[in-house]
Amino acid sequence: MLADAIAQIENAEELFELLGEPYRADLLKVYRLAILKRFGLALAALEQRQPPVQESERKALYAKALRQVHDGYACGEDVEPMFRPKAKDLVTLRLAPTGNRRAGPTSG
Repeated sequence: MLADAIAQIENAEELFELLGEPYRADLLKVYRLAILKRFGLALAALEQRQPPVQESERKALYAKALRQVHDGYACGEDVEPMFRPKAKDLVTLRLAPTGNRRAGPTSG
């Protein structure tokens, strides 16, 4: 069963190989956990929405989901929010106007 085979997988590369999908090693090096997380979420949604009846159909749908997640990262579309600055995380500094003060010795 496909679910049993996936449960035995020890790394992302094995998942791609099991499903017969090509992958970019440099992409997996950076986004490995994010890809696996999104793939898991996609599978959960797929199984909840419309569980495939036959294993061959399930494998094809799983492969398509994995390919879409991988390709999204390859195109830069699905970059995790932690890699993008959020407006609330940005700090804006305002400097008060200094006027016409001159630096230098004061008379007195």
